Amino acid sequence: MMLLKNRSLIFILYFVLILVSSYAWSNNVKSELIDAINKGNAALIFKILDSGKIESEVLNEAFVAAVKKGNPAVVERFLKAGIDVNIRFDHNNTPLLQAARDGREHVVEILLTAGANVDSVNDENDTALILAAEKGRKKVIPLLLAANANVNAKRDNGMTALLLAAQEGHQQIIQALIDAKADVNSQLENGATALMLAAQQGHLGATYTLIGAKADPNRKASNGMTALMLANLHRHKEVIDLLKNAGAK
Repeated sequence: MMLLKNRSLIFILYFVLILVSSYAWSNNVKSELIDAINKGNAALIFKILDSGKIESEVLNEAFVAAVKKGNPAVVERFLKAGIDVNIRFDHNNTPLLQAARDGREHVVEILLTAGANVDSVNDENDTALILAAEKGRKKVIPLLLAANANVNAKRDNGMTALLLAAQEGHQQIIQALIDAKADVNSQLENGATALMLAAQQGHLGATYTLIGAKADPNRKASNGMTALMLANLHRHKEVIDLLKNAGAK
């Protein structure tokens, strides 16, 4: 009986040691892989991935770190390892949302080719196009539009890619969005349009492009303000002259 108990105890201890060893190995691999990603050590990253002994949770976390770091070759290697291209992480973001916001055009291209959902949204209802437009990512926008991104998608506060680009004065992006059939007269709940936002901020180039796309210069916000009134309020003389020449009253 004592011999059986001892054998049972030995078996339990052996099993515990295997679990502890496995956990320690997993943590070491995770630490080593994340460190290699942060240091841009592609050779070590590939070596670890080639071992094929990485838990899915570790693989997912490392993939997110690789996307944030923005090395296209490393991102592509993770995808070849069978990672989910539409994996979710902080605030329900996806790799594509992260790469678009960061302006990683080569990573964006790789993710789209791998089947990333171009219209995935995060907790704030941001799409990749919205984030790229807000940040002025000129090289990312054409890739997303070519993948048929919803050009009139709205985040929770009603902002579209065009409204954000106008607010920030990203003229080239405004033109690209207009060419993709963005609604040039789309309004927020308070009635603000892209033209109003551009005029208020004094963005001359953005105002010019919007007027050229037939943005209504006399549309009113819910408080009665127009683009011209906003430009006058903030004393943007060149914008005022441009609006008046376009028929603003």
